[in-house]
Amino acid sequence: MTALTVPDALKTCLEDYFLLSPDNVLAAAVSGGCDSMALLHGLYLLSREYGFSLHAIHVQHGLRGGDSLADEQLVRRYCEEKQIPLRVHNADLGGDPSLPGMETRARECRRAFFEADVKDLHAHALLTAHHRDDQTETVLMHLLRGAGTNGLSGMKTCTYMDDWRLLRPFLALPKTALRAALEGWGVPCREDDTNHRPITLRNALRLQVLPLLEQLSPGCGGRIAQTAALAQIDEYALSVAAQNLLRHHMLLQPGLHGLATDPLIWDKAVALRALRRWYELGLERAGLAAEERSLGAEESLSIIRLLHKGPVGGSVNLPMGLKALLGQRLLHLVHQDGTPLVSAEPMSFPLPGQLFRVSTDEPMLLCGWWGWDNHPLLTLSLQDAHPAAPPKDACTAFIPESLLPGCVLRTPEAGDRIHPLGAAGAKPLRRWLTDHKIEQPLRTALPIVARGSDILWIPGLCTAQALAYTPDTPCLQISIAEQPLYLPTITG
Repeated sequence: MTALTVPDALKTCLEDYFLLSPDNVLAAAVSGGCDSMALLHGLYLLSREYGFSLHAIHVQHGLRGGDSLADEQLVRRYCEEKQIPLRVHNADLGGDPSLPGMETRARECRRAFFEADVKDLHAHALLTAHHRDDQTETVLMHLLRGAGTNGLSGMKTCTYMDDWRLLRPFLALPKTALRAALEGWGVPCREDDTNHRPITLRNALRLQVLPLLEQLSPGCGGRIAQTAALAQIDEYALSVAAQNLLRHHMLLQPGLHGLATDPLIWDKAVALRALRRWYELGLERAGLAAEERSLGAEESLSIIRLLHKGPVGGSVNLPMGLKALLGQRLLHLVHQDGTPLVSAEPMSFPLPGQLFRVSTDEPMLLCGWWGWDNHPLLTLSLQDAHPAAPPKDACTAFIPESLLPGCVLRTPEAGDRIHPLGAAGAKPLRRWLTDHKIEQPLRTALPIVARGSDILWIPGLCTAQALAYTPDTPCLQISIAEQPLYLPTITG
């Protein structure tokens, strides 16, 4: 193993993400240990060759007394010698590093400092020195916790954040390669003595379990890391499929956080990933924060069982006081008391007050009915018409020109009434929705055409008596092409 192995791995990673130009700003997380010093020196060599800006970040946890201070001093000396700008943070965690949860606290503290510094520096990427042995330990830890493919795929070479990237360029290299490179360069480092004590699960795996596994199956550490790389390929394909499912079938209207149930039935692997992301987006919309933002396997599988076996109206309680509620065609995420994640804000758009020619090739977004990534889920086509026959169903409405002034496309409001076509009289909209078994989460988000408090049309669901067909009347024709997700079936 030669010293060139490390800079070659770094160069390949930076080339893959277009980060070798002088315009780029890179930050390196440096503890003072062998791995991170190999990272820092390799980046230093490349920065001299390619001209990008390099910054170092060191977090002083305050858990190892004088040893922690010595780590900091080593990093300071190196950065001063190489004229690398250095940021040092004092986490001041205190306590014993072997205490339960201390490893997690330290990791979360580092992440907070790193994220703040990267944003302040306007850095394009933060690089860490995680290597193949770390990957092997991570996969084993996730396996012991009952993780799925995502967990067993381990750490990713690149994780995209808001406007920067977290890069781990050494995941294909064993620690021995980093140590050999550092010795070849003559660069000093310090060893954390807590790494040699089995005070955490990761340490125990490294010191006790993996050596035994290597005796039983030489080279297994590398093969475990290789398994993670293969799992990442599968996980990527499944994640893309889940994103596409959400883009086309998730509703994000004010007061509504829904997901169509049909596409969740056929592919459990994709459904599980879509459900986790759907839940995470729901937490964000509700302003909730959780240390573990994804659904656990037990909750996810419980939702899958609900989707397959019902009943409609059944629910599964989820973390953070939420629940998944099964509707006729939608799965809803609501608070456990049934209230929506976010309050519904009334929406209202005026319809044209005179005959209005719009090409059916350019549909109008229907009053907030769009999904993830602004993908339209329900659209209106508007055009002039002198209808020779009544519409076949409630997917199309003819609004006489005389009724257009004052007509709006909006969501339901208190006091709304509807007189359905052919019915004896009008009734409150809320009662009509109850009679027709429109589930509660949808009732404040339905798109309607109204004139004052009188409902003229609920797309796909009901046409009012006021729009009864009169031959050869100048009208505005409004149609929907898609089957609305708020309906169990299209009804006339």
